[in-house]
Amino acid sequence: MTASARMELDDRGVLTVTLSRPEQRNPLDVEAWRVLGEAFGERAHTPGVRAVVLRGEGDSFCSGLDRSLLVQVAGGGNGQGADIDASLLQGTVDSIDSCPVPTLAVIQGACVGGGVALMLACDLRVAADDAFFVMMEMRYAFLPDLGHIPRLQREVGMARAKEMLFFADRVPAATMERWGVVNEVVPRAGLDEAAARWTARCAATPPLAIAHLKPLMLTDPAGADVTEGQRSALEANLRLLLHTRDFREGLAAQAERRAPNFAGE
Repeated sequence: MTASARMELDDRGVLTVTLSRPEQRNPLDVEAWRVLGEAFGERAHTPGVRAVVLRGEGDSFCSGLDRSLLVQVAGGGNGQGADIDASLLQGTVDSIDSCPVPTLAVIQGACVGGGVALMLACDLRVAADDAFFVMMEMRYAFLPDLGHIPRLQREVGMARAKEMLFFADRVPAATMERWGVVNEVVPRAGLDEAAARWTARCAATPPLAIAHLKPLMLTDPAGADVTEGQRSALEANLRLLLHTRDFREGLAAQAERRAPNFAGE
């Protein structure tokens, strides 16, 4: 039986997580959630990992929660109990949001339901022009509970979030780019090249500074305490970041007009 997901770490420190049931548009079953949890909850925190890329094999990114798993989580299975519960799924998505290194979603074709939750939890998104996004939950009369609601609202604003959530409309990649959710839309044939370009940029960022920056950006801007954010940023700079090898390398690279080579030290 083909694995539902796999992960690979290359010599640049890029961890690629691939959903790998393309014949079913890469649904999220128990095995896929296990791999996602290990990748973002454990492997991404390993020294030397510089970025995590999430993508789907074949013509689609992700078709959402596997229906058999949805039945189990809802308590409508065979009475033997679910192999996984909703809180574990929520924790896995949260681990993507709180991952200490840059995360990139590479999206083509269908990005549906739980796939939207995964995409929204990533820092950056590049999509093919054939990608489309659907919040399917209202079609089944239940609520998206994997962090879709606050993350979508944070990304697109209240009115557009309600439009996507209420009506389960198919939203094309070009619209998501215009709304500021997707960083770049490219022709389908150019997706791998664009993904490689964004991945290289992510892997070149200063690891310690990124790890301190990301938590400051998780709060909804509408409710953010700017003073507290500034204080936290200053504390991180004075306590750690201004004393690192990476900071000195950044200064040297600017002076020498070359690309910096950050090491996370």
